[in-house]
Amino acid sequence: MAATGRAQSSRLRWVLGIGAVLVAIGLVGAWFATRPPAPQTDYEVFTVTRTTQNDTVSLAGTIYPQEQANAAFKVPGTITEIGVKVADAVVKGDALAHVDTRDLSDAVALADANLSAARAQLNTVRDTSGASDAQLEAARASVRSAEASLANARNRLADATLVSPLSGTIAKVGYSVGDQVSGTGSSAVSAAASGLSGLGGIALTGSSGTSANAASSIVVISTDAWQLNASVGTADLPSIKSGQEAEITPTGTSTTVHGIVDTVGIVATQNAGATATFPVTIKVTDAGARLFSGSSADAVVTTGTHSDVLTVPIAAVTTANGVSTVEAVTDAGVVVKTVTIGRRFASEVEIVSGLAQGDRIQVPKAQVVKTTPPMFPRSASPSASATR
Repeated sequence: MAATGRAQSSRLRWVLGIGAVLVAIGLVGAWFATRPPAPQTDYEVFTVTRTTQNDTVSLAGTIYPQEQANAAFKVPGTITEIGVKVADAVVKGDALAHVDTRDLSDAVALADANLSAARAQLNTVRDTSGASDAQLEAARASVRSAEASLANARNRLADATLVSPLSGTIAKVGYSVGDQVSGTGSSAVSAAASGLSGLGGIALTGSSGTSANAASSIVVISTDAWQLNASVGTADLPSIKSGQEAEITPTGTSTTVHGIVDTVGIVATQNAGATATFPVTIKVTDAGARLFSGSSADAVVTTGTHSDVLTVPIAAVTTANGVSTVEAVTDAGVVVKTVTIGRRFASEVEIVSGLAQGDRIQVPKAQVVKTTPPMFPRSASPSASATR
């Protein structure tokens, strides 16, 4: 009886196991039967033509104004007024801020008094009989020195008003009312050769100094002349030349502006563990282009132009074991033709031989392939059936 029971139990396990396998096979078969059909390759017919093709180099960089100025006080004092804020438009010569003028006004008054005294002394020497030529020249020199001192004092008083050295937009105000300034600054206009922003809130660095200089000044940028500061790798450096045309596209926009390569650096910039790159500046040539300092952008520089080139889309060419072929559309149907390819231009390739202008070929259309995973009922999954 025990042997009979074991045999029946063994047969039952076999039956259950076979049943589980059959259920799994049936579910998989049902999925294959009901799944969407595999997408068929769709083609379009392309007519082979001769066109003008360009060699290009792609760059990435940051947009900056072509000119900027860190306007800083030339005289010491306490700031009493600031008349501008970030994003204000200013004209060259507009007042930006003021320092207290009491000491500077006193210096003007003292210099004026000294000049009056020097002139009186010169008159005295002139009226004195027997005065030597040396005494007369000394008195004249004192007058000239007093005149220079008065002019300097008046200039310093004028410098108590900080004015904009260029027309543009306020990018950063590094002063507050009540600040003490040392009076060692300047307001020279310079090219924006390094990172600069203010309208976008990015950390500001002046082109000729450090961020500390920018923090202790009022930064004015020109918003009617822009440039792209980019970089190029060693492989593309020989093909980039000053004067080449470029198209610049700010990141996140569909706007494209035109530019021209201005400078190409010959000294590499290399960070630790990074490939060496060379600085390239591209000046924007579109007047009135609305751009923002500190924003990133891509550029495509045209480095060469080739006319009368026979080309086809790269997607139309199949290369295997060094042999390139295309599918030509003829009156007799589609025929596979062997071709010799040459230069590559973006998404197209030159056909050296094997096709002629006017020939028609098949080009696969781009398709997005979507797949649907098999759906097994929770109560009848293969793994569940096999373990029951």
